[in-house]
Amino acid sequence: MSPSGQEDPRAASGPESLERRERVDEPLRLVHHHPGYLRIQAGAFAQPAHDSSVVAAAQAAAKAAHGFRSWSHNPKTGSVVVEYDPGTVEADDLLDHIAKGAGLRGVENSTSSNVNRQELVTAFLDTVQGVNQIVSQLAGERADLRELVPAALAATSVVSFVLDEDRGRLPRWDSALYHSYRIFMQWHRREARVRERVARQKEERGSSGNKSADAP
Repeated sequence: MSPSGQEDPRAASGPESLERRERVDEPLRLVHHHPGYLRIQAGAFAQPAHDSSVVAAAQAAAKAAHGFRSWSHNPKTGSVVVEYDPGTVEADDLLDHIAKGAGLRGVENSTSSNVNRQELVTAFLDTVQGVNQIVSQLAGERADLRELVPAALAATSVVSFVLDEDRGRLPRWDSALYHSYRIFMQWHRREARVRERVARQKEERGSSGNKSADAP
């Protein structure tokens, strides 16, 4: 218990935490930090993980700490963004609490080391995911970057076509339209394949029906 009467976030999480500490032999990595924001990473946070309960235990430990605000987990990269109140809890204490709760082997600070390619990719994906979530919320969950980026390129194509030689730095209309189509189809490849399969099935059923009607 801290002098202020609040639970010390550095305290261990009981027998279950001790069991995890023996089972997970890797540290919790601090990838990025500024006051109120932590980006952490661990192999046990990625899916498929050798023990999926590690993520749940880490999240529970974070939520139990005073000053916790939000938890955003990216299972593809094993990265987690934790937002907290810097005036209520120290970042080091919160990190220690999460590591102990998940049974990880301490905390490793990677923010001062050279950023490798994987870390750059992870940071970029986390940023894009965050921006996409904000855009989706602003659009009332009706659209996100997968629809808005191709739409913007299509609009650019129309403007470029109208302006023609006076388009300035705008790309050629056919180039913008092509990239709009390619991006849209790439991001909606699964939906496009489903629609194509349904269309083929309807066509085959129609052909079978015509043959049955023509039969004597």
